[in-house]
Amino acid sequence: MADRAKDVRLDGLDAVLEVVDTGIGIAPRLVDKVFDLFVQGDHGLDRADGGLGIGLTLVKKLAVLHGGSVTVESDGPGKGSTFLVRLPTDADDR
Repeated sequence: MADRAKDVRLDGLDAVLEVVDTGIGIAPRLVDKVFDLFVQGDHGLDRADGGLGIGLTLVKKLAVLHGGSVTVESDGPGKGSTFLVRLPTDADDR
């Protein structure tokens, strides 16, 4: 498993969860598609590190249902990824 760092902070009226990993990264051709259902990067034949390609789609759909968003950045294969989940907070609860 790749090293991961997590950070949660307030940005204006939004809660922002940032997850940074040093894993396999994302090929430039997949960055805009990584949240699409069943999209996966390249894997070996044994698929030991692969999933079904639904996890990031589910994360995005849940964030959007709550009025938020999810973005990803990666410098390419072998260079890790940074995911930002942004969710609105209820200002009346502060």
